[in-house]
Amino acid sequence: MAEDHGVVARALHVVEIAEAATLLAAGGETWSAGELRYARDKSDPERRLAARLAARRAALELLGPGLEAADVEVVRGLGGPPALRFSPRARERLAALGADRALVSLTHGRAQAAAVVLLVRSPG
Repeated sequence: MAEDHGVVARALHVVEIAEAATLLAAGGETWSAGELRYARDKSDPERRLAARLAARRAALELLGPGLEAADVEVVRGLGGPPALRFSPRARERLAALGADRALVSLTHGRAQAAAVVLLVRSPG
């Protein structure tokens, strides 16, 4: 069995696109201004937002109770992969778990979106 070098914890979360569409229609307060701006520039904002919601939920599951949705944000640079931005409270929790960064992968289909989050520690 292969070792998970540096992986402290991992989670997968799936969100129905319809849930994201309902939340968006209700005002979109679930997402940050940056997440909304990114998604609304695309032809399929509900899918993009559902994937971001899945990532946030996966990260919050790993970081443990006491944090809120606003403590995690999915960001993306020009042409770069998605990344997670943590609040100071979330960064403290990340460090307490023995990790120093998170990796995220997003995907979406017609009905569902999903995200995998890995909490990892750098070698050394």
